[in-house]
Amino acid sequence: MTRNIAASLLAILISLSASSAVHAQIERSVEAHGGVAKWRSFGSVEYDLTYERPKGEKREHQLFDLRTRDGLITSADYTLGATKGEVWIKPGIEALGGTPPRFYMWTPFYFFGMPFVFADPGAKQESLGRKTFQGAEYDVVKITYEAGTGDSPDDFYIAYVDPSSGRLKLAIYVVTYPSLRKGKPLEELEQHAIVFEEWQEADGLTIPKTAAYYDWKNETIEGDVLGRMRFAGVRFSTRQPDTSKFAKPADAIVAPLQ
Repeated sequence: MTRNIAASLLAILISLSASSAVHAQIERSVEAHGGVAKWRSFGSVEYDLTYERPKGEKREHQLFDLRTRDGLITSADYTLGATKGEVWIKPGIEALGGTPPRFYMWTPFYFFGMPFVFADPGAKQESLGRKTFQGAEYDVVKITYEAGTGDSPDDFYIAYVDPSSGRLKLAIYVVTYPSLRKGKPLEELEQHAIVFEEWQEADGLTIPKTAAYYDWKNETIEGDVLGRMRFAGVRFSTRQPDTSKFAKPADAIVAPLQ
Protein backbone atom coordinates (compact mmCIF):
# COMPACT_ATOMS: atom_id res chain seq x y z
CA MET A 1 0.00 0.00 0.00
CA THR A 2 2.77 2.41 1.00
CA ARG A 3 4.76 1.44 -2.09
CA ASN A 4 1.74 2.12 -4.33
CA ILE A 5 1.18 5.52 -2.72
CA ALA A 6 4.86 6.38 -3.12
CA ALA A 7 4.76 5.29 -6.77
CA SER A 8 1.66 7.39 -7.36
CA LEU A 9 3.24 10.44 -5.72
CA LEU A 10 6.38 9.98 -7.82
CA ALA A 11 4.29 9.76 -10.99
CA ILE A 12 2.46 12.96 -10.04
CA LEU A 13 5.72 14.76 -9.31
CA ILE A 14 7.21 13.64 -12.64
CA SER A 15 4.05 14.77 -14.44
CA LEU A 16 4.10 18.15 -12.71
CA SER A 17 7.80 18.55 -13.48
CA ALA A 18 7.26 17.76 -17.17
CA SER A 19 4.28 20.14 -17.30
CA SER A 20 6.34 22.90 -15.68
CA ALA A 21 9.13 22.34 -18.20
CA VAL A 22 6.72 22.70 -21.12
CA HIS A 23 5.11 25.83 -19.66
CA ALA A 24 8.63 27.18 -19.11
CA GLN A 25 9.36 26.80 -22.82
CA ILE A 26 6.27 28.80 -23.79
CA GLU A 27 6.82 31.32 -21.00
CA ARG A 28 10.43 31.81 -22.10
CA SER A 29 9.29 32.47 -25.66
CA VAL A 30 6.64 34.93 -24.45
CA GLU A 31 9.25 36.67 -22.28
CA ALA A 32 11.63 36.85 -25.25
CA HIS A 33 8.92 38.71 -27.15
CA GLY A 34 8.24 41.21 -24.37
CA GLY A 35 6.45 39.29 -21.64
CA VAL A 36 2.87 38.32 -20.89
CA ALA A 37 2.54 41.11 -18.31
CA LYS A 38 3.38 43.71 -20.95
CA TRP A 39 1.00 42.10 -23.47
CA ARG A 40 -1.82 42.05 -20.93
CA SER A 41 -1.18 45.65 -19.91
CA PHE A 42 -2.61 46.78 -23.25
CA GLY A 43 -6.30 47.22 -23.91
CA SER A 44 -6.15 47.44 -27.69
CA VAL A 45 -4.03 47.00 -30.79
CA GLU A 46 -4.48 48.16 -34.37
CA TYR A 47 -2.42 47.67 -37.49
CA ASP A 48 -2.49 47.72 -41.27
CA LEU A 49 -2.42 44.27 -42.85
CA THR A 50 -1.28 43.57 -46.38
CA TYR A 51 -2.06 40.03 -47.44
CA GLU A 52 -0.15 38.91 -50.53
CA ARG A 53 -1.51 35.84 -52.35
CA PRO A 54 -0.98 34.34 -55.82
CA LYS A 55 -4.50 35.47 -56.77
CA GLY A 56 -3.90 39.04 -55.67
CA GLU A 57 -3.19 41.41 -52.83
CA LYS A 58 -5.62 42.79 -50.29
CA ARG A 59 -5.21 45.50 -47.66
CA GLU A 60 -7.06 45.92 -44.39
CA HIS A 61 -7.00 47.88 -41.17
CA GLN A 62 -7.62 45.77 -38.08
CA LEU A 63 -8.54 46.92 -34.57
CA PHE A 64 -8.95 44.58 -31.58
CA ASP A 65 -9.90 44.94 -27.96
CA LEU A 66 -7.22 42.76 -26.36
CA ARG A 67 -9.34 41.97 -23.32
CA THR A 68 -12.68 41.08 -24.92
CA ARG A 69 -11.27 40.17 -28.38
CA ASP A 70 -14.01 42.25 -30.00
CA GLY A 71 -12.68 43.44 -33.35
CA LEU A 72 -13.18 45.53 -36.47
CA ILE A 73 -11.66 44.81 -39.89
CA THR A 74 -12.10 47.39 -42.64
CA SER A 75 -11.10 47.31 -46.30
CA ALA A 76 -12.17 48.93 -49.55
CA ASP A 77 -14.46 45.96 -50.27
CA TYR A 78 -15.93 44.91 -46.92
CA THR A 79 -16.27 45.63 -43.21
CA LEU A 80 -16.14 42.81 -40.68
CA GLY A 81 -16.82 43.13 -36.97
CA ALA A 82 -17.13 41.08 -33.79
CA THR A 83 -18.88 42.09 -30.60
CA LYS A 84 -19.78 39.91 -27.60
CA GLY A 85 -19.20 36.74 -29.65
CA GLU A 86 -21.36 37.84 -32.60
CA VAL A 87 -19.67 38.37 -35.97
CA TRP A 88 -21.19 40.62 -38.61
CA ILE A 89 -20.17 41.56 -42.15
CA LYS A 90 -21.16 43.96 -44.91
CA PRO A 91 -22.04 44.09 -47.73
CA GLY A 92 -22.69 40.31 -47.56
CA ILE A 93 -21.56 36.86 -46.43
CA GLU A 94 -19.69 36.27 -49.72
CA ALA A 95 -17.69 39.51 -49.43
CA LEU A 96 -14.59 37.52 -48.43
CA GLY A 97 -14.72 35.43 -51.59
CA GLY A 98 -16.12 32.35 -49.91
CA THR A 99 -14.01 32.40 -46.74
CA PRO A 100 -16.36 32.05 -43.72
CA PRO A 101 -16.45 35.44 -41.92
CA ARG A 102 -16.34 33.89 -38.41
CA PHE A 103 -13.25 31.90 -39.40
CA TYR A 104 -11.47 34.91 -40.87
CA MET A 105 -12.41 37.35 -38.10
CA TRP A 106 -9.68 36.27 -35.68
CA THR A 107 -7.29 34.31 -37.93
CA PRO A 108 -4.78 37.04 -38.94
CA PHE A 109 -4.92 38.49 -35.41
CA TYR A 110 -4.12 35.10 -33.90
CA PHE A 111 -0.97 34.78 -36.01
CA PHE A 112 -0.08 38.39 -35.22
CA GLY A 113 -0.45 37.62 -31.50
CA MET A 114 1.89 34.62 -31.41
CA PRO A 115 3.43 33.57 -29.05
CA PHE A 116 1.35 35.63 -26.58
CA VAL A 117 -1.93 33.94 -27.55
CA PHE A 118 -0.46 30.56 -26.54
CA ALA A 119 -0.92 31.79 -22.96
CA ASP A 120 -4.67 32.35 -23.46
CA PRO A 121 -7.18 30.58 -21.18
CA GLY A 122 -7.94 27.08 -22.48
CA ALA A 123 -4.58 26.57 -24.18
CA LYS A 124 -2.63 23.46 -23.18
CA GLN A 125 1.01 22.63 -23.98
CA GLU A 126 2.87 19.40 -24.65
CA SER A 127 6.61 19.16 -25.28
CA LEU A 128 7.66 17.34 -28.46
CA GLY A 129 11.36 17.63 -27.62
CA ARG A 130 13.79 19.13 -30.11
CA LYS A 131 13.48 19.04 -33.88
CA THR A 132 15.52 20.36 -36.78
CA PHE A 133 14.26 22.87 -39.32
CA GLN A 134 16.49 24.09 -42.15
CA GLY A 135 19.61 22.91 -40.35
CA ALA A 136 18.87 24.46 -36.95
CA GLU A 137 17.50 22.86 -33.78
CA TYR A 138 14.38 24.16 -32.05
CA ASP A 139 12.41 23.40 -28.89
CA VAL A 140 9.05 22.13 -30.14
CA VAL A 141 5.79 22.51 -28.21
CA LYS A 142 2.31 21.40 -29.25
CA ILE A 143 -0.55 23.69 -28.24
CA THR A 144 -4.05 22.23 -28.00
CA TYR A 145 -7.28 23.55 -26.48
CA GLU A 146 -9.79 22.53 -23.87
CA ALA A 147 -13.24 21.54 -25.10
CA GLY A 148 -15.45 24.54 -25.74
CA THR A 149 -12.57 26.93 -26.47
CA GLY A 150 -13.61 29.09 -29.44
CA ASP A 151 -15.33 27.94 -32.64
CA SER A 152 -12.66 25.32 -33.41
CA PRO A 153 -11.49 23.65 -30.17
CA ASP A 154 -9.82 20.84 -32.18
CA ASP A 155 -7.29 23.31 -33.60
CA PHE A 156 -3.68 22.70 -32.70
CA TYR A 157 -0.39 24.46 -33.29
CA ILE A 158 3.15 23.13 -33.11
CA ALA A 159 5.52 25.93 -32.17
CA TYR A 160 9.23 25.88 -33.00
CA VAL A 161 11.13 28.05 -30.52
CA ASP A 162 14.77 29.06 -30.85
CA PRO A 163 16.46 27.53 -27.77
CA SER A 164 19.02 30.35 -27.61
CA SER A 165 16.94 33.48 -28.11
CA GLY A 166 13.48 32.17 -27.20
CA ARG A 167 12.12 33.68 -30.42
CA LEU A 168 9.33 31.88 -32.24
CA LYS A 169 10.48 30.61 -35.64
CA LEU A 170 7.38 28.94 -37.04
CA ALA A 171 4.07 27.35 -36.11
CA ILE A 172 2.52 24.33 -37.79
CA TYR A 173 -1.28 24.30 -37.82
CA VAL A 174 -4.40 22.63 -39.17
CA VAL A 175 -7.77 24.18 -40.02
CA THR A 176 -10.66 22.55 -38.14
CA TYR A 177 -13.33 25.20 -38.69
CA PRO A 178 -16.48 23.13 -39.50
CA SER A 179 -17.16 24.11 -43.13
CA LEU A 180 -13.47 24.04 -44.04
CA ARG A 181 -12.76 20.75 -42.28
CA LYS A 182 -15.60 19.05 -44.19
CA GLY A 183 -15.96 16.26 -41.66
CA LYS A 184 -12.44 14.89 -42.06
CA PRO A 185 -10.80 13.16 -39.08
CA LEU A 186 -8.13 15.27 -37.40
CA GLU A 187 -5.30 12.99 -38.56
CA GLU A 188 -6.34 13.40 -42.21
CA LEU A 189 -6.25 17.21 -42.25
CA GLU A 190 -3.51 18.90 -44.25
CA GLN A 191 -0.87 20.64 -42.20
CA HIS A 192 0.47 24.09 -42.98
CA ALA A 193 3.15 26.24 -41.43
CA ILE A 194 3.50 29.95 -40.85
CA VAL A 195 7.16 30.99 -40.90
CA PHE A 196 7.99 34.26 -39.17
CA GLU A 197 10.44 35.99 -41.50
CA GLU A 198 10.81 39.40 -39.85
CA TRP A 199 10.00 40.83 -36.43
CA GLN A 200 9.46 44.42 -35.34
CA GLU A 201 9.34 46.31 -32.04
CA ALA A 202 6.16 48.07 -31.00
CA ASP A 203 5.54 49.57 -27.56
CA GLY A 204 7.94 47.18 -25.87
CA LEU A 205 6.77 44.02 -27.62
CA THR A 206 8.40 42.04 -30.43
CA ILE A 207 5.65 41.23 -32.89
CA PRO A 208 5.57 39.94 -36.50
CA LYS A 209 6.46 42.20 -39.40
CA THR A 210 6.26 39.57 -42.16
CA ALA A 211 5.11 35.96 -42.03
CA ALA A 212 4.69 33.47 -44.88
CA TYR A 213 2.45 30.40 -45.23
CA TYR A 214 3.51 27.07 -46.70
CA ASP A 215 2.34 23.50 -46.96
CA TRP A 216 4.02 21.35 -44.30
CA LYS A 217 5.03 17.80 -45.22
CA ASN A 218 7.76 15.43 -44.11
CA GLU A 219 8.75 17.72 -41.22
CA THR A 220 9.48 20.74 -43.43
CA ILE A 221 7.88 23.38 -45.62
CA GLU A 222 7.09 22.28 -49.15
CA GLY A 223 6.46 24.09 -52.42
CA ASP A 224 6.01 27.77 -53.09
CA VAL A 225 4.75 30.27 -50.56
CA LEU A 226 0.95 30.16 -50.30
CA GLY A 227 0.66 33.71 -49.00
CA ARG A 228 2.46 36.34 -47.01
CA MET A 229 1.16 38.76 -44.37
CA ARG A 230 2.81 42.11 -43.70
CA PHE A 231 1.92 44.04 -40.55
CA ALA A 232 2.62 47.79 -40.48
CA GLY A 233 1.63 50.83 -38.45
CA VAL A 234 1.23 48.75 -35.30
CA ARG A 235 -0.13 50.73 -32.35
CA PHE A 236 -0.89 49.40 -28.88
CA SER A 237 -2.86 51.34 -26.27
CA THR A 238 -3.49 50.72 -22.59
CA ARG A 239 -7.07 51.88 -23.14
CA GLN A 240 -9.80 49.61 -24.51
CA PRO A 241 -11.63 50.91 -27.59
CA ASP A 242 -15.08 52.38 -27.23
CA THR A 243 -17.54 49.50 -27.61
CA SER A 244 -19.50 51.51 -30.18
CA LYS A 245 -16.71 50.88 -32.70
CA PHE A 246 -17.71 47.21 -32.88
CA ALA A 247 -21.49 47.66 -32.93
CA LYS A 248 -23.31 45.96 -35.81
CA PRO A 249 -24.56 48.48 -38.43
CA ALA A 250 -28.18 48.23 -39.49
CA ASP A 251 -27.21 47.06 -42.99
CA ALA A 252 -24.74 44.37 -41.83
CA ILE A 253 -25.43 40.64 -41.82
CA VAL A 254 -24.75 38.34 -38.86
CA ALA A 255 -22.29 35.62 -39.87
CA PRO A 256 -23.27 32.11 -38.71
CA LEU A 257 -20.94 29.36 -37.53
CA GLN A 258 -20.74 27.46 -40.83
